[in-house]
Amino acid sequence: MESFTINATSTQTTIALDKCINSLTAALRANTQPGVGLYDPADEAPTPGDHYGQTAAALALATQGGSDAEFWHHPLEAWEALPAHQTGHAPFNRFLLNLLAEHLEQSGASASEVSHIRRLARRCKLSRGYPSNNWSLLARLCELQEASGNARIRAHARLRGLFDRWITPSGAFVDYPARPGIPARGATPAAYHHKALFVAVMAAEYGNQDVWKPIIKRLLTWSLYVWDGHGHVGGLGRSSHALFGDACLVASLLLLGAAEDWHPKTAPGRMLEGVLERWAHQVRPDGFLGLNPADTAKPRTGWDDYMHLSVYNAWTAALVAWSRGKAGRTERDRIFPLEECESAPPACDGLEILRVGDPSGTLALVSARGQPPQGFSRDTVELRYAGGIPLHVTWQGKVLCPAPVRIPAKTLLETPALAGWTPIFLIDGQLFGLTDFERCETDASKEYLQITLWGRPRPLLRPVEKGLPKRALAALDWRLLGGALGRRAALQRHAFPPLAATLSLTISLRRPRLSQRLELEYDGQHPLTYLNPGGHTVTDLPMAERSFQWETKGTSNGHPSNEWLERALPSAIAGGRGGCQSPERIAKGSCRSELILEWPARVFDIAGSPC
Repeated sequence: MESFTINATSTQTTIALDKCINSLTAALRANTQPGVGLYDPADEAPTPGDHYGQTAAALALATQGGSDAEFWHHPLEAWEALPAHQTGHAPFNRFLLNLLAEHLEQSGASASEVSHIRRLARRCKLSRGYPSNNWSLLARLCELQEASGNARIRAHARLRGLFDRWITPSGAFVDYPARPGIPARGATPAAYHHKALFVAVMAAEYGNQDVWKPIIKRLLTWSLYVWDGHGHVGGLGRSSHALFGDACLVASLLLLGAAEDWHPKTAPGRMLEGVLERWAHQVRPDGFLGLNPADTAKPRTGWDDYMHLSVYNAWTAALVAWSRGKAGRTERDRIFPLEECESAPPACDGLEILRVGDPSGTLALVSARGQPPQGFSRDTVELRYAGGIPLHVTWQGKVLCPAPVRIPAKTLLETPALAGWTPIFLIDGQLFGLTDFERCETDASKEYLQITLWGRPRPLLRPVEKGLPKRALAALDWRLLGGALGRRAALQRHAFPPLAATLSLTISLRRPRLSQRLELEYDGQHPLTYLNPGGHTVTDLPMAERSFQWETKGTSNGHPSNEWLERALPSAIAGGRGGCQSPERIAKGSCRSELILEWPARVFDIAGSPC
């Protein structure tokens, strides 16, 4: 195994790391007090007891030490005082407490104190399976942390087996379902991919590095694949561009040695620099980091319901500080040279993301055939897993197109512009969307990439159960099965046969320009409504051209730009907005449209340098 010695010379990366960790530690201290533990300035209340903010804060503060070395007891005591049934998030708390026990033991704490922390960890009961696969990975990692001898060998094998099941051919982590396959394709959100990478890297910390090397390389290579060459990594699925996933990625890169003097020249080292540079622009007045790039400009923009400022910041402080300390040992083994992770996967395996372009010009991440949403609500439309859309587009590092969002159905009906690039239809009073495609073809050259997809719209909302037996089953699912039947419904959304669509997205590689052509063939008897013709999402950068043409039964009808309907988009990227034309009525027959978006090639002369 190759070893390396830390160079004492501070680099730009180490300076940024130290500044970030010190700022987060100061914010945690300022918001922690005896009897309360960690306080959430956004919620204006103590950090939620059923999350892991208190245990993460305890680990972060203990790791940093400082003048008040016992300060970490306050959040831990607040968590310990809660009844066990109120704590929740057992794998997270158990994992963090195990790390805290290890840290205290290595720091010379008394055996009784270490033993007490380990007892608290065991209070967090683990399950064999969870709705999200990333939870299952963390639970099995906890078992590996606690195992020894032959039990550790079995724990490695059990965890490795889950990775073999949940990694796609191109290296993406499948967070849902637990048994992915055809036709039940898997959902691969980037934030939880980075968490899977972190679990694999941590597993290697507990031995058998040769076993984990190929897994880590595949996962890290996919993270590089969805990196835009600057400060953003991902954009697909739950927690888009969220601090949670960022923290997992940064901690993984630190443990792999990406902060060392020679590694910024590698792709992983440059990716680490890019994320840290973006974090520098996400610092809030209270010292915490915004939970995504848009959060500091407009607080809570792009948040999911389960997000809390204190929880994700404590998680970030704990992981980054602990990993920084672990990687800062005078000498340690490297799993593999990071120079081996320079290239992206050669191709998408049809289920995930297509990457095209170059960070110095156009760089685009495009969702291909689409994925099953991690949830199928009766009142909220999930568009973050839809296919055929630009998930993240940059020009010279500046974001042009933000990721899609999750929207209440009532809001979407009132403001279809929020649907973005996904064509939305109102059929017999029900919302359908062109989110999934059966076929995907690409045509590439040095000038452009064209992606053509064929599919039919699917329901965007889970139907309300009618009749006493179905309502009783729904209640049973909610109370006893943890919503398993409802999640399974996301894999069984049937297409609407009378409406066939061909969607082509063309991305220019030499200038900031996108075009979308949509052809619809409708064989139904009753007219339907296309709610968002020309739908798209952009940021607030100035545009050079935005045009739309609609043609039905051979008659062209150009829509002037002053007819655009626009609305601020609750996206994880700052300045996001959605736009579309007025709804169109579609009768039996064919129709087609073309949308063209173009930005000035010298947009930075107007908008400033990329952040």
